[in-house]
Amino acid sequence: MKKRKSLKDCIVKPGEKSPYANLLVDLAFKKAFDPDKPTSRSNLINLLNDLLEPQLKRPIKNVWTRNVAKNLSGSKESRTAIFDLHCKDDSGNLIEIEVQIREMDNFIKRLAFYASEMVANQAEPGTEWNFDVQPTYVIALTRFPVFNDERAVHRGSVIDTESSEPFMDTYNFMAIELSKVPFFIEKTSSDLSKWLFFFRYLNRLKDLPEELDDSKFQQLTESSKVSNFSKREFEAYRNMYHKVWDHNALRRGFFKEFATEINAKIDERAREIAKRMIANGKLTNEEIANCSGLSIEEVVVLRSQADL
Repeated sequence: MKKRKSLKDCIVKPGEKSPYANLLVDLAFKKAFDPDKPTSRSNLINLLNDLLEPQLKRPIKNVWTRNVAKNLSGSKESRTAIFDLHCKDDSGNLIEIEVQIREMDNFIKRLAFYASEMVANQAEPGTEWNFDVQPTYVIALTRFPVFNDERAVHRGSVIDTESSEPFMDTYNFMAIELSKVPFFIEKTSSDLSKWLFFFRYLNRLKDLPEELDDSKFQQLTESSKVSNFSKREFEAYRNMYHKVWDHNALRRGFFKEFATEINAKIDERAREIAKRMIANGKLTNEEIANCSGLSIEEVVVLRSQADL
């Protein structure tokens, strides 16, 4: 049996390349978690059971790809995930996994939209369907912060607002913010923590560390090797990888390039707000500063100019 090294000895050093693909890239994820192939199907079942354990009534035994109905909205913008995977387990529950590398507006509301499509697409034509809607689970992984707290995982469902008991099992959500996952793992860490570490840092490792020496992670690591790609798959993977990160680099570059102009517009808007509040004549300098975002000193200067 191979003796594993500790995490610190498994980190890729400058100039070295990891043998593992980035699981957040479409092709790599689908190769590692393809529900239509035995080994990758096993990886997917392990992933779903560990991620959804607090929300599942019973473990998932099997999954397969479901036929996805046409986008009901007709909007091209409603599907901008880097990838999305549509699954169905042997109990009829619908499971959708999506990854967003790009920072998107209304991220959480988008998940509600995806879930509503999953529910609406269960409708059967004719008069016999009795609205026997099966539970849906939407898992979203994003590299960008979404919530203003330190938790990497947020879960949501429909509950009774007075008792906090489940109101219905139709809509179930899990949002994972990978930007909050630390570069740290222990053998005693939960399986959920290990999965999150895998998704964020696998392509920064050159070997599986002893902290992750578990049969399901050994199997996943083997499935995630770039050497498993055909020449065509590797080219496609590399193009996808660069496309995603180039998009984010351009976005950051745009705001860096125009930061002065953008901040000037913001400051101008804040001063206009403060001037209107000063003209009201009923607010103190402190109240105006709090509402406009200007400093008290700036408000004092504006007030003196208004008095001239």
